[in-house]
Amino acid sequence: MSDSTKRSRVRKPAESPAPSLSPAEHLAALQAREVGKTIMYHVDAWGHVETRFVRSQNVDTWLAKGFFVR
Repeated sequence: MSDSTKRSRVRKPAESPAPSLSPAEHLAALQAREVGKTIMYHVDAWGHVETRFVRSQNVDTWLAKGFFVR
């Protein structure tokens, strides 16, 4: 009989959970990520509006995709 070639599993260390944020803190964190970006919009055939926060150097690319700046 042959010996088993399986390697033993090494457990990953448990990640500490992220600190819970209040709704106001969460909203502030989201808005901080959007600072300095251009807001672009796209309306599809059903009237749904897609919103993207785009870096300023990528605005021309998103305009070519059919998005517009408000």
